[in-house]
Parts: sequence; C-alpha cells; structure tokens
Amino acid sequence: MKQVIMGKRWIGKVPEICDVCKRDLNWVGNKQWFVDGATSGGPWAFMCPRCFEHYGVGLGTGKGQKYDVNTMVKLEG
Repeated sequence: MKQVIMGKRWIGKVPEICDVCKRDLNWVGNKQWFVDGATSGGPWAFMCPRCFEHYGVGLGTGKGQKYDVNTMVKLEG
C-alpha cells in the first residue's frame, strides 16, 4: 500500500509521453512510474523507467523526481 503525502503531488499539466523515446508514459510495462529529471545529455526530460535507467542522473534535488503515473504522487527525489 502506497502512503500519500499531502503536498507531494504533481501539480502541473500531466505529461503524456517520454521526452526521450516518445513512448506513452501510461505504458510503462511492470513499472508504474516516470521521472521528471536531468539527463546525462544536460536538459531535463520526462522519462519512462527504461530511459531513466539509461539517461537519468539520479533522484533528489537538482537531479530528478519519481512520480506514480496513476496518482501523480511523488515517490522519490
């Protein structure tokens, strides 16, 4: 069971696609999350789990945040 922490939800426009591979963020296989974060190439992007594993620089302040795709609750970062 996931715990909801008030004030830790995505409040902007809900991203629809991974900025790297252009895959629908609602199609994430077994994983139900996406990352809003910095890439190894420099710019920030919405990333699916696969692209985050390859191009993400980590989670936390100045790196990225992980969100649940269904609830938009921040999971890490």
